[in-house]
Amino acid sequence: MKKKNIASVSWGDHLLFGQGEGKLDTPKSFEKQLVQWKKHLNLSTILWRETKTGSSFDFFSARGHKYTHFKKSVNWDDFEAIPRICRNAGVSAYLYVTLFDEGWPLPPKKVRQVSYHNAMHGRHWSRQSQFTRNHPEYLTTNRTGEIKQWGVPCLAYPEVRRHYRGRYLKLLKGYHFDGLFLCLRSQSKPVDYADQFGFNKPIKDEYRKRYGTNILKEDFDLQKWRDLQGEYLTRFLIELREPFQGTDIKLSIGIPRGEVIGPPLGNWTLQWREWLKMNLIDDLIIDQNSSQCPSMWHQLWPMHRGHGYVQNYIDGKNMPPLKDQLDEVYQPIISKYAQNLFIARQWQKRNPNQENELLSHPGVTGLVYSTFRLPNSCIGSIGATRLVNEGAASKVTLEDKDGQPVLTLEAKHKGDWKDDAKQ
Repeated sequence: MKKKNIASVSWGDHLLFGQGEGKLDTPKSFEKQLVQWKKHLNLSTILWRETKTGSSFDFFSARGHKYTHFKKSVNWDDFEAIPRICRNAGVSAYLYVTLFDEGWPLPPKKVRQVSYHNAMHGRHWSRQSQFTRNHPEYLTTNRTGEIKQWGVPCLAYPEVRRHYRGRYLKLLKGYHFDGLFLCLRSQSKPVDYADQFGFNKPIKDEYRKRYGTNILKEDFDLQKWRDLQGEYLTRFLIELREPFQGTDIKLSIGIPRGEVIGPPLGNWTLQWREWLKMNLIDDLIIDQNSSQCPSMWHQLWPMHRGHGYVQNYIDGKNMPPLKDQLDEVYQPIISKYAQNLFIARQWQKRNPNQENELLSHPGVTGLVYSTFRLPNSCIGSIGATRLVNEGAASKVTLEDKDGQPVLTLEAKHKGDWKDDAKQ
């Protein structure tokens, strides 16, 4: 098998925190960086994380913390330029979209003091999609119906599946991306316990239809309920795949390792074997991680980890070593089909020995890297490893491995930010 790797490009992070041409703020800077990525990574594909969906989100900031710092505009159409530049370089370009990342309303100050996404830039502002603001009933809910997991839509609703399918197809229309990458990472606040959510009416009704039990009022089979939740993701993939039939557009999906969706969402089943068998996807990317930012590497919601997961990639519960899973779980299945298996490495320090070992595995097509942490891209490329927070995150300094400041972001009185970058 010819090995080929993937580069994941979080464009928003590059625009905001990148340095020099690592900002990717012009087509020329992207083109130059692509040459380097291709040279050093044996690159075949990039995943371009889009920012256009942001126009359908509402943004909220606490008093004294303006959101304008995070709005970086350019005067060129990345959807037109990126596929064209990649094609000329012999690299495929996939549009990177998310499914369980719809944001949340800004919590009260008292809550934000002890509970927040991250101290650097996820404490005093928030964003939420207009779709989930207008239709909170479509968010996944707990057994009493009183608590929702913000940012996480319930795919049991046909209206929800139609909305996201329509959103993605609209983004692709008129452009020339080679594929769509569906990322299942979520930045939402983690559940308190793994089986907390998943009691929306369509799930309740379908479970009662199949098994004669009301999951809101009676004891029920947890595994059957978890499997049912997983079925709705498979149904969404069937519906999403349909318009791509007869076209050259590929469909990739990124998931954690193991058999369940895991933190921060729950225990519902990942039916990845069925996806391969039914030819619903072209690429399966495993070992994704929702608990850590793949660009800045800070921990997300560190004060909320939850409990009760069947498998947990954070603490390793029931999670065999990656090599064992490749040997015993993934390779025997992937070898039966024509799809590709990739390993996400955005959350790992570069290690040539480990990478070569993974690439030598017969079941592995390639690895996935974050461009944000590659040389000549941004602060991450020079070893930033620690966040120093001062004054309730009004000042944040990134230090390198030697304790030297690399970048300081300082919030002024009116919420503006001063960028003191050490070049």
